[in-house]
Amino acid sequence: MQVPQLKRESLREAVIRLIEEALLNGDLQPGDRIVETGLAERAGISRGPVREAIRQLVGEGILVSYPSRGTFVMRWTPRAVEEAYTLRAVLERFAIQEAVQRATHEEIAQLQATVDEMDRSARLNDVKALVRLDVRFHEQLYALSGHSLLQKTLSQLRRRLTCVMAMDQGFADHRDGIAPDHQAIVDALKAGDAAAAGEIIADHVLTTGDEVVEQVRNWPQE
Repeated sequence: MQVPQLKRESLREAVIRLIEEALLNGDLQPGDRIVETGLAERAGISRGPVREAIRQLVGEGILVSYPSRGTFVMRWTPRAVEEAYTLRAVLERFAIQEAVQRATHEEIAQLQATVDEMDRSARLNDVKALVRLDVRFHEQLYALSGHSLLQKTLSQLRRRLTCVMAMDQGFADHRDGIAPDHQAIVDALKAGDAAAAGEIIADHVLTTGDEVVEQVRNWPQE
């Protein structure tokens, strides 16, 4: 089988996915240094696309670069987390209200399948899988809005919160409630009730945000 040569943009995106995966796994945490050479060796590519990926993630507020010191995973403050989740709540309310108008039965069934996987993962006590399924669920929802700019904005915001999500103890402490919480969102979507769907998802995001803010307050400081 012939493998097509990856374009430079594809290499950059591959590095971004590699960093995001490390954040989701907890292999990279707030304050950790990003080593270009290590990433390039791990990805089996030159340092050029790695630099481009790092530059993009610095622009998105996921990484921060200091002259003469290097590049590090952003350290979140409680205020920054609060702002991110309150904005996310507003945008996801709009996203699901748009999705109510557009989503097909097949697309809603895909969301339902993700919730079913959440339930299975909770029963297996697979917290890392729950984190990934939460990401998948919300990305699916953004796509159902049919609003490309909204989808891009929410995806970037969600990516900024990746390292915070990975350290969110709520996935372990409340694992049995994660699938039911998302099931309520799907049920409102199935019912075609835009107002109820918006209220449910906004409450879900804000409640999660409140918990994460408290956890960030308790993170060890430099």
